[in-house]
Amino acid sequence: MKSRIVSDSSCDLPINFLEKDDIDFSIVPLTIIVGDREFIDDETLDTKEFVAAMKACKTASQTACPSPEDFSAELRKNQETYVITITSGLSGTYNSARVAREMVLEENSDLKIGLFDSLSTSPFMILMIMKLRDFIKAGTMDFETICEKLTDYQKTLELRFILQDFSNLVKTGRMNRVAGVVASALSIFPICRSDEKGQIQVVEKVRGIKKVLSNFANMVEEKVLMQKQFPVVITHCNNPSQAQIVKDLLEKRFGLEEIYIYPMHGLTSYYSNDKGLLMAF
Repeated sequence: MKSRIVSDSSCDLPINFLEKDDIDFSIVPLTIIVGDREFIDDETLDTKEFVAAMKACKTASQTACPSPEDFSAELRKNQETYVITITSGLSGTYNSARVAREMVLEENSDLKIGLFDSLSTSPFMILMIMKLRDFIKAGTMDFETICEKLTDYQKTLELRFILQDFSNLVKTGRMNRVAGVVASALSIFPICRSDEKGQIQVVEKVRGIKKVLSNFANMVEEKVLMQKQFPVVITHCNNPSQAQIVKDLLEKRFGLEEIYIYPMHGLTSYYSNDKGLLMAF
């Protein structure tokens, strides 16, 4: 019987991502409330329309995580299932998946369900899903070993991101309005990271888009010294051109060969805002 990988919509992958790999794949969507509108973060969401609605709305937007029932419906489908969620530091999604896992295992203790809090989002989750796919396809490890190996792999990954639009941070109270205006006016862009506990930290603040993209690409330098080749995933919010610039810099400066670019869906766009860039490696 096929294995199944389950994630939430912050993974920013298309639903057919594993179609050629003989692995079942489910994406459980989150919901974003903007004013009096609800956006379901599934394959029907128009990200540009959603981001425009966020910009136009004068009040803070909100997110709603999937229910345990949303997850449990997917967890019952296969004998072996692996679940990877957005960091529990930003969303209740992991907790919903945990409750669902307990419910389903009470019904059928013969099922095997591995649950992983990514402590991150988007490109970081994509790398975990890619590695999990490789483990499953190899067919050389049992369920428990795959879970152990994926946990070990997760510890080697890094996330960096650039914010270019601060309007949503100001609306949600995460950034002072004056600071947001000053940062935008002076073209100051923070490069941030997610630490091992899933908390957000500012790595540096850079003035000018050309320099920030250059510095962003250089974030992989330390890892390159230890490991010549490794996959990199870049996700973007309505910003394919700058994502491509970063990809080109990574190839030219460091000779990296396995670089993937994906557009963000709704949930990651909510947090990163318009033109945001995320990179995991």
